[in-house]
Amino acid sequence: MTDLRTADVGVDFLERLLERSERRPDRSRPATAAPEYDKLSTAQQVGRFHDLMAAAERFGAVEVQRGRRDRGHLIERVRVRDPELLARHLGRPTAAVMAQRARDEVLPITTSGEPWVLAILDEMTGRWARGEASYRLSATQTDATKEFFTLLVSMSRHEARGLDARTFSFRATNDTKAFDRHSSRIAAVLGVQLGLPGAAPDVVWSHVGLERFSHPVHLRGPVAVEGPAGLLVDGNVKPFASVHPDMLTQLSVLATPPAILTIENYASFNRQVREIEDGNLVVYTGGFPSAGVVELLSKVLRALPSDVPFFHWGDIDAGGLRIFRYLEENLPRGPLPHQMTRELAHSYGQPAAPDASLGSIAKSGSGVGHLAQWLAFGPDVRHLEQEALEPKSPSAA
Repeated sequence: MTDLRTADVGVDFLERLLERSERRPDRSRPATAAPEYDKLSTAQQVGRFHDLMAAAERFGAVEVQRGRRDRGHLIERVRVRDPELLARHLGRPTAAVMAQRARDEVLPITTSGEPWVLAILDEMTGRWARGEASYRLSATQTDATKEFFTLLVSMSRHEARGLDARTFSFRATNDTKAFDRHSSRIAAVLGVQLGLPGAAPDVVWSHVGLERFSHPVHLRGPVAVEGPAGLLVDGNVKPFASVHPDMLTQLSVLATPPAILTIENYASFNRQVREIEDGNLVVYTGGFPSAGVVELLSKVLRALPSDVPFFHWGDIDAGGLRIFRYLEENLPRGPLPHQMTRELAHSYGQPAAPDASLGSIAKSGSGVGHLAQWLAFGPDVRHLEQEALEPKSPSAA
């Protein structure tokens, strides 16, 4: 029998043929391929290739079709006769067998998670059975896959809430770096589960309450943090002050501001606090608001009279509207849009394609529902980055 180790071109050819067959197991016609004779530079290599095809045909794995007339000495096509026999001839299990083995090993981990965790395993098994990777994991990477599902199960049980990434990773897997190895695939899975497909990882972590590391909250306005030794943070300091989330229990509101304004982007926040003197409490959300931002705003909103207006200024695009909606859903009362109008987007924005995923916000009764309806379905959709606008006091709006 031909030594498979000395026939790399032929082995690679049969491997690709088997992968083509496994990729579409329900195909009505067997997978076929024509030899690439240009990769066989010598008569000896051609002979070895022909010997390997003949051996696979004798094994019952493939059918070899020869050329006609003056090309009868060449192979025209090779057709898969039996994928399982071809896999055995190549010395490996079929993709379906490897997928089932991987599923059996991972399945016990999923039993303590939410039903959607098992659905993810079933999705991955289906792709493995076609010889494909899933979430950049193959059926042979069982240790990595087990680690991935251990983290998913823990997150499905809300065990990440309030923890930084390293602490959560250690508690879930006894390895502080496990989460970092899987963070992008975890974000992809959770984004879909949360109804935020394609969302940036930081958006996902905020939704599940995971703090990669607690960032200070930047603000300007009549708040202060006091400790045993006196004033620790003066919110009125110029250009702005920073409060670490661990200090929020010591935060107090010194006076009632005319309004509260949250700002999505850093450049716009800097311009607002440096150029506008209106006495408002201005808070930088850092893009999608962290748990610290939500905690600070919740505390302030509960401390102030309900007639103090609360505004949010963000981009007019899918991300900006999702940030606005997140504030509505996670604070004692939702904001009003500031400089977030269709008219401004038409005047200063850029053409964009409709995004139907915003339809859920359009139907939610959100304060930006009218914008979501327009961005989702048109006509003449335009996106506006808030940096294109001059800062403006909401008190004067």
